[in-house]
Amino acid sequence: MKKLTILIALAAFCAVPVTAQLATSGPVAAIDNIPPAPVTDLQALVASGGDTRTVALTWALSVDDARSFTTFGGQIVPTGDVRGYRVYRQQEEGVEELVATLGAGISEFVDDVVIEGASYIYDVRPFDSDNETNVDVIPGSTEDFARIVLVGGASEVVVETRIEGELTFDSNLDLQDQEAVTLFTDEFIRQLAEALGIDPSRIIITDIQQGSIVVSFQIADGVDNFPNEPTPVDALVELKRQIQETQDLFVTLAPLLAFADQSSTVLVPVTAPVDADGNAILGWFTREGDTVDFDDFFLFADNFGKSEGDVGYDSRFDISPNGAVDFDDFFRFADDFGKVVANALSIQG
Repeated sequence: MKKLTILIALAAFCAVPVTAQLATSGPVAAIDNIPPAPVTDLQALVASGGDTRTVALTWALSVDDARSFTTFGGQIVPTGDVRGYRVYRQQEEGVEELVATLGAGISEFVDDVVIEGASYIYDVRPFDSDNETNVDVIPGSTEDFARIVLVGGASEVVVETRIEGELTFDSNLDLQDQEAVTLFTDEFIRQLAEALGIDPSRIIITDIQQGSIVVSFQIADGVDNFPNEPTPVDALVELKRQIQETQDLFVTLAPLLAFADQSSTVLVPVTAPVDADGNAILGWFTREGDTVDFDDFFLFADNFGKSEGDVGYDSRFDISPNGAVDFDDFFRFADDFGKVVANALSIQG
């Protein structure tokens, strides 16, 4: 009887219904981590129509702007999935705004909301479902300047190219040890300057962080003190080349893990000289004193007769712009001679 009871108990246990719950969820979208290729040949031109000025942009489409398919992991997957283009406009100190979103296959745009006398830098970025790609140009290059425009009027900005980078080293440097940090940074500057063929004073360390060791730096312009040395842009190109070709560029310092180009082109506002009535004064070349005087005239005379392409040509003296410092500029300078610059102190700082 006992045996029978056990068997019944087992039978009863086995007969208990067992329920299983199947977990379900909605479809999960795949993440696209491959950005589209950038546009090329981006150009910005000012166009006039009656009293209205616009900026016309043209570019060559991203090479990924054509859906195609490839095989990956036994599956057919799409490539070159450009969904469209975003047009960005930057004015003054790096303030950027999105001005248009366009569909795929479009390679031109007219910006009709621009301000007379303003300067702009444009960027056109192809995007897909998860990424967008900035224009790929060397700051300060011909391709870079092709996307910058001045919409009429007298320019009140200067185009400033900042050549900056970030190098990451496999190092246990203690940033609390000031002596060790000084030795490291001095050696970094020495080796980088030697590799680029420039004076060490042109290497400016802007930041250094722990986590490996991340060194942010800037390459300063040397046109005044080192006229025969490479420009910052050329030095950056050389640095990229050496990093690609040489594994031990900083061999006596620390192994190099990564390099990031953080260079940029920005529009920097400047204050234009004006008289008491707010009229522009173009002949105050020396920025000394508060009057357009003979010192300004002598500077102008030194540049008179020079044209674009001539050694020493300086567009500052072509104040009636035509590519040459000629009598048109002389007559314009004569109009300014003797005038008092009302905002001289603010310009001189």
